[in-house]
Amino acid sequence: MEPGSIRGVVERLRSWCIPQERGLARVEWDSVYARQEVVDQLRLALSDLGISLVEIELPAGGDGHQTAVGLIEKLRSLSGSVASITGIEWAFPERGNPLDTLVSLSFQREILASLPVRQIWWVPSSATERFILGVPDLDSWFSLRLHLTEAPPQSGVQTTGSRKVVSVAEARSLARRFWDRLEAARTQNIPEERIWIELAEPAVDALRSAGLGIEAEAVLSQMSEARKRLDRRIQELSSTVGPEDPEALSLTEQLARLLMNQGDYAGARLRQERVLGARSRVLGGEHPNTLTAMNNLAETLRAQGDLVGAQRLQEQVLEARRHALGEERPDTLTSMDNLAATHLAQGDLAGARRLLERVLDTSTRGLGEEHPDTLTAMNNLASTLHAQGDFGGALRLEGRAIEASTRVLGAEHPSTLALMNNLAATLHAQGDFMAARRLEERLLELTTRVLGVGHPSTLTAMNNLAVLLFKTGDREDALWLLRKCLVGRRKVLGEVHPDTLATAESLSKLEEQA
Repeated sequence: MEPGSIRGVVERLRSWCIPQERGLARVEWDSVYARQEVVDQLRLALSDLGISLVEIELPAGGDGHQTAVGLIEKLRSLSGSVASITGIEWAFPERGNPLDTLVSLSFQREILASLPVRQIWWVPSSATERFILGVPDLDSWFSLRLHLTEAPPQSGVQTTGSRKVVSVAEARSLARRFWDRLEAARTQNIPEERIWIELAEPAVDALRSAGLGIEAEAVLSQMSEARKRLDRRIQELSSTVGPEDPEALSLTEQLARLLMNQGDYAGARLRQERVLGARSRVLGGEHPNTLTAMNNLAETLRAQGDLVGAQRLQEQVLEARRHALGEERPDTLTSMDNLAATHLAQGDLAGARRLLERVLDTSTRGLGEEHPDTLTAMNNLASTLHAQGDFGGALRLEGRAIEASTRVLGAEHPSTLALMNNLAATLHAQGDFMAARRLEERLLELTTRVLGVGHPSTLTAMNNLAVLLFKTGDREDALWLLRKCLVGRRKVLGEVHPDTLATAESLSKLEEQA
């Protein structure tokens, strides 16, 4: 086992990947953040050589044999690429034996080793002993064994020596359990405190640890006590160490995001203004954290309809980032993208399109077409083309984005699902209701399985499919599904959330037409 830092492991893996032949490498890791940094740097290093790196996340809670067969099928399609395989520590049936999937993979080891694709298997240190002792025949087939020892600090994520770092698969598995069991728990009148302790808190901690902040906020938004908990903690810190304490400000930002998710834009704005004022006083107007706070406030202003105020702040952020970082850095491109969204909301479609074309061109040249930032830029430009009525251009971009996202992230990744949703919307707007319906049916199936029946994205897919069912003649099914969606949104988002109100309005209109 060769120990190494991020740079050392990247260099070792890069040399091992050349020439592109079959082979298996095992990398033991202690930090999910350091692991992802290696993957990101290795992808860039290999792309310079014309080699693509594809991330494969083994599904949590599935049948061991099916997981092994699915992995082999995916690897067979990646000839000439390098595969980065994660999730082995969680890829076993729920309440099953943790060795089930490993044994199934070991049984297929000769096939795995014969495939014309380099494979990097990531195994957390906590599971290494089980891997080595549980399937020694499989472990013996790894021609390279490394140990990633570095664990860099992450902005926005607090970790301690005792905090568990989990895989993305494990985090999403816990989140799925939360969404699946939340409605049943509330139906049984289980106290909110117990739901928090047994369901919500483990899911939130795991999602944050895996770097899935947006999904953690979605879970938090369903807990009626989450706002009180955060408020209470912020008050405690403010009274003991002061309102400008870094942790107090971080929690205030978190509370603002929670309020945004709940549709309380006024509450979010109040707290974001408080954070921006403190960051400006303590760090200065051009510090990265100050600019982030300014950007967050701008997003809330846009949601409130104050487009002039949002644009003013976003132009300040963009100018500061251009001056400090240059035109082509990711943070600068993100600022450009945010400003384009405000132009779009103002009806300035041409202005939004010009900005987004620059973002996409720069991101493609600097990061490659398969980088997540490039896929985001592609999706945002497609949305603008959609708004301009250029459905053909939007469909082409959305198709490219889905293909790349499926290849890099997988068909069930939330980003891929979001792209599918946008493609369905474009097909719908174009008048191809049957094609949009088929895609929405697939999307509802995937979001239900991956995210859970109560997840906001699942409810969105349910709402959209119901509308298409009505337009394609299945009116009874449409009304039934829309009523189910309305019940779900009332429970998950609340009575006055914009999405809940939109579903209620749609249901009322369709009932009149029926």
